Amino acid sequence: MTRNRRTRDEVDAGSWEQAETPRGSFQEIEQLTGQRFPLPYASIDELRARGFTGEELYAIVAPRRTLARRKERGEDLTVAESDRVLRIQHISGMADRVFGNHEKAQRWLRERSRVLNEVPLVLLQSETGARLVEEELHRIDYGIYV
Repeated sequence: MTRNRRTRDEVDAGSWEQAETPRGSFQEIEQLTGQRFPLPYASIDELRARGFTGEELYAIVAPRRTLARRKERGEDLTVAESDRVLRIQHISGMADRVFGNHEKAQRWLRERSRVLNEVPLVLLQSETGARLVEEELHRIDYGIYV
């Protein structure tokens, strides 16, 4: 039995738009974050303006050459890269709020945490690490010391 499969190019574009989208669709992400998704390259520049170095961004978001290519070609970030940028934005904003000062928050993100046994910024390389950092920020915010 053979299936009659059509490529994406063969399918009418309108039918793709009418197709049911998954629960975690880009539209829902855009509504939650208030940002276009996937993110434009400019979001990298915004992180740099907030004090993140190129080396930090290359370690978390994407390699130097990949980001340079995206900038040169005017490409948006990939979904995975966009997710990492949102992760950094979220944790950075949360740290700013918890510490009440951007400089203190940036310093905390770069200093080894006794509780986490790691530098919080390094943990942002994974979603699991980011959750640990977020939990630690909640503990600090609520005065719960371990």
